[in-house]
Amino acid sequence: MMPVQPADPWRRPSQHPKAPPARAGNVGRECCLQFYKGSIPQKVLVGWYQTSDDCPNKAIVLVTRSGRTICANPKDKTVKKAMKYLQKQKKSPASALQES
Repeated sequence: MMPVQPADPWRRPSQHPKAPPARAGNVGRECCLQFYKGSIPQKVLVGWYQTSDDCPNKAIVLVTRSGRTICANPKDKTVKKAMKYLQKQKKSPASALQES
């Protein structure tokens, strides 16, 4: 089964009739066929992960507070900034207090 990119990558899978932007085609494998091209406010992001090397496109999947996943191009400047921001947030003791 091939993963399919929905028209709106900000929607949660349960709210959209099509597949989510980052989708498991096989167990343990999540791939992105397209990258989100809009702006993503850093304050809504809580995490990120890289797709499997088995995927046709190398991608970063950004995760929002609401649990939405967004396929992003790892070469994009704004994606790199978002990843640095998230890494910095993880290391900051103040960020842990804000989440409580």
